[in-house]
Amino acid sequence: MNRLFSAEIIRNESVDDRHFILELSPGAAVADTLVGQFFMLKPGESIDPLLLRPFSLMGFTVPGATHPNGTLSFLIRAAGKGTNILKRLPVGTCLTVLGPLGQGFPPIEEGERLIVVAGGIGIASVLGLVKVYQDVPLFYGVRTKGHLLLSPGMLNAISAEIHIASDDGSIGTKGNILELLEAYVFQLRKSFGGNIKIYACGPHAMLRAMAEMSLDAETYISLETPMACGLGTCLGCAVKTAGGIQMVCKDGPVFNIKDITWDEA
Repeated sequence: MNRLFSAEIIRNESVDDRHFILELSPGAAVADTLVGQFFMLKPGESIDPLLLRPFSLMGFTVPGATHPNGTLSFLIRAAGKGTNILKRLPVGTCLTVLGPLGQGFPPIEEGERLIVVAGGIGIASVLGLVKVYQDVPLFYGVRTKGHLLLSPGMLNAISAEIHIASDDGSIGTKGNILELLEAYVFQLRKSFGGNIKIYACGPHAMLRAMAEMSLDAETYISLETPMACGLGTCLGCAVKTAGGIQMVCKDGPVFNIKDITWDEA
């Protein structure tokens, strides 16, 4: 169940010129959240900007003595007026928060093997999976070393198996991260006969390319799309699926990759 609550900024740290990590201390208990769900954030009570902005939950901490309702953290790209306002807010500022919203990634069952895939800012939506399930392989694709939003040291601290690819070869393997993924799944299938699941988030082109691959794995993806209300009432984030038109904010953002009608997504 989602709810509206206030939260205080306890960390606002730049990653590079465009990206920053925002960590919040909620003023009320937050409902249990699945990785892949998101929250809507709005600075203060101002009507400018009018709408809350949606952000995937990158991580959280459980309630403790310092923060009785735990903490929530987000990796955000400053791309417009609302996100640039958030980037400049000082520690101690209170935000209006709505969430958790949407459908997250299905829990992994005993005996299943999980592979996590991220492209660019999509790492924010799936990083929590690596933390929850511990030492699952993470495949992370970026354009160049400068586009790596989390350092190799930070990634290695949460998983012992990190595969990085960059378009120009400036970090990791030169080429497409999906080529590494395909080879990995092929080798894994030789020794593992159970259910393999791939959970991914990244640019539309990457997800579409995954849908066209013959991966022997059950694949779920988190779609990135502009949202206005976050509740499915404004119909602004419609996507065509095998089950008809659905709202990314309410019916997703996590979908089975086979359910998306990619020619019209």
